[in-house]
Amino acid sequence: MSRSKDREVTPWVHGVFSTPLFTSGVIYLGGVGLGTVEDLGHTVPLELLGLGSVGGVVAAAAARYVRTGGPEASRKARWFHTAFTGVWTGAAAAWLNYTAHGTPWTLASAAAVGAVTVCLAPFYGVDRYLRAPEIAKMWQREEASMARPLTDWADMFTAAGARGVSVTKRDKAHNGFTLTLRLTETDYEGLQPLLKKLEMKAGVRPGALTLKPGEMADEAFLSVSTRNVLAELVELDEGHHPITINEPLTLGMLESGEPIELLMRQNSVFIAGKKGSGKSVLLHVLISLLTRCIDAVVWMVDMAGGNTAKRWIRPWVEGWKDKDGKVIDRPLIDWVAITEDEAVRMYNAAHDIADERAKTMRGGKIVPERRRPAIILITEEGSDLMAWSPAAVKPKTRGIKKGRKAAIDYVDVAQRGTGPNTGGGEIESQYDTVIGLKFPRRGEGQYVFPDFYHQVNLAALPGNGACYCKTPQMPAMDPPAKGRIAFVNDDEDRDDIEQMAVERWEIRPDLDDEAVAVACKWGYEDRWSDPERMGWLLDAYGLHRPAVAATARSSAGGTATIQSAPPAAPPTGLSGNGGPGGGSLPGNLGDLPSAQDYLSKYGGQQPPAESPSASAGGPPADDAEIEAAVARAVAEAERITAQAAQNKEKFDKPKEPETRTRQHPRRDEVIAMVRDAGPAGTTIEDCRTELAARYPDEKVPSRQAITTWFASVKDIVQPGGPKTPYVWRDDAAPVTEEEAEDDLDTLEGEDLDLFLHAVELVVSTQFGSASMLQRKLRVGFAKALWLMDQMTARDIVGARDGSKARDVLYRPSDLDDLFHQLKNED
Repeated sequence: MSRSKDREVTPWVHGVFSTPLFTSGVIYLGGVGLGTVEDLGHTVPLELLGLGSVGGVVAAAAARYVRTGGPEASRKARWFHTAFTGVWTGAAAAWLNYTAHGTPWTLASAAAVGAVTVCLAPFYGVDRYLRAPEIAKMWQREEASMARPLTDWADMFTAAGARGVSVTKRDKAHNGFTLTLRLTETDYEGLQPLLKKLEMKAGVRPGALTLKPGEMADEAFLSVSTRNVLAELVELDEGHHPITINEPLTLGMLESGEPIELLMRQNSVFIAGKKGSGKSVLLHVLISLLTRCIDAVVWMVDMAGGNTAKRWIRPWVEGWKDKDGKVIDRPLIDWVAITEDEAVRMYNAAHDIADERAKTMRGGKIVPERRRPAIILITEEGSDLMAWSPAAVKPKTRGIKKGRKAAIDYVDVAQRGTGPNTGGGEIESQYDTVIGLKFPRRGEGQYVFPDFYHQVNLAALPGNGACYCKTPQMPAMDPPAKGRIAFVNDDEDRDDIEQMAVERWEIRPDLDDEAVAVACKWGYEDRWSDPERMGWLLDAYGLHRPAVAATARSSAGGTATIQSAPPAAPPTGLSGNGGPGGGSLPGNLGDLPSAQDYLSKYGGQQPPAESPSASAGGPPADDAEIEAAVARAVAEAERITAQAAQNKEKFDKPKEPETRTRQHPRRDEVIAMVRDAGPAGTTIEDCRTELAARYPDEKVPSRQAITTWFASVKDIVQPGGPKTPYVWRDDAAPVTEEEAEDDLDTLEGEDLDLFLHAVELVVSTQFGSASMLQRKLRVGFAKALWLMDQMTARDIVGARDGSKARDVLYRPSDLDDLFHQLKNED
């Protein structure tokens, strides 16, 4: 008779104590209803009520007598059931008639119900005991009704082509339910391609089924979504209270109904999506959360003209007031760059701060706090910057590697996930969280989620804000989860973002003094005071300067108020041609740097035009020190001017291109080692060991140098792929057309699918490389070389020419026609 609580469909039906109480409560409520009717002045037909009560008691007893009959029923038990039913229904009818004549509101009426309940409850226990076989059959019917859907799902798996899949458990979820699968023949990888068929068999919407692997090889979990979270509007948290970056930030909602939580501490994030997919809205959501953190400072490289950042800075520029009447006297985002030069400053400053913090750490990782906050460096639309500016790529690459321990993390946003958009493989390898928004083609998923290419379809996402995301908090084996980002209205005619900035401007911390001292070497102190560097912001709002001053920290550790006004004119007597005030050099050599440049370079520091001490009548600055600095600057300026005039002809004379003929003396010797090694080949370490033995007094060339030498020689190859010996090959001649025709193989089944994927990669990237196919498709080098040869035989790529990438003969726009041609190939 035992039964688990979670299998009870209606828990009050079979309870020994709960059933009498529930019945008494219903009867009392019925009496209350009759009493209410009488109190309202209506007359209850008492004669009809009495006759109906007698008839009801007789009918209930007779029905119970009939129901408890049967060949296996005990005669005594049958009469007991009938008598018990007649007694308790008769007592209930009597009390109802009594309340109809009197009132149910008295204590005596309530006590009568309670007393009868206490007296009859033990008899209900006996009645239940005698009905044990009947109750057991009822439970069996309920268990069968709950288990039936599980067998239906197993039948649907069989109909979809999966063998040996049984459903052992069904659990409720926020967005539907989850089925636990036991696998005996078809494994997890075999089930994944069958989800489309299973969705049709189950009659659910496309994308409603998500398969996840279990801890054991014979276990998997099928999530069935009955709620279309991706089509819902997820509201952003309206709270403005301070939070910490050491706790997860909620960006939206997963399809499972759980929140999208992102722990920004020690977490570099990459966001990819086509134009209009919701990247800017996602950035606004992220900034709205980061600027509520009491231990995080936001820096932003916004190469889209500052359109995302300026919404958060506008209240400071225009001098808005908060709800308490305080004037907003500092920008919410601590530093913004919209040009290459400013971005290089910011990346270098972030890298140097990471280095400085590493020197002072006791070990481990920094825990951000208000006195030493984390720096979150966001890059919006940095594709051109990463593709064409080595000056920006180098410090960013070094910074993203070192910044994690020093509480400096990066958020990058791009329209594609390819290397030129992110800055290369070294930067891509550092991303801990990846968020993919909608793309026009499914193939883009291979660049955003290369490890889950077949499980992610970015082109099937419904629209703005829908995404796939993979965070460090998710199990490593689980595929990216679908979800929807919270919504922020960023329309130009709305000021929702500006109002959030007004609520948060006092929450965010200032950068710590040590970091400020390092960043000032890269122009941090003048970021909001140099009119050329912030002219884009002033022009956007038609201002000459911000309405209020910006509070910043000086390199000495104190605070200073920096006005965004043009710099003061140089002191009298210090300007003129060839002087420190600036002027023109002879000929076309350009302008002479100003005195301020030399003062900064040689240690002199010009006092501020309106220092607090001077306005308050404090002591004057050290005139001797200033005069000495100016004298050094004047002397240096005169020396540079004289030297420039003497060498004018040299500057005007066009330079001939330099030819570099210098070559490492051991280069040819190392290449000869590969030629002499024969078919077995040799490795870089073997070459370095041989050189060390031959020339013990010389420094052995680095691995990178030798790799470059080998790459420049087309006859040196690695037939087995990366990390295999280098071999000198004698068959490096290009493949002829006759040889290509001989290599034409018939493609079908899995080979055809793999070949189509390879064609899509080569044509879409316009890069015909076997090594690329080996890396992207997870195949061996021989298989990748065979795929390239098959493309050559079909005139998709050019002939093999040593170690060079083959020419791609089709454009990306021709992919559909090419696929049609290949699928219909005889």
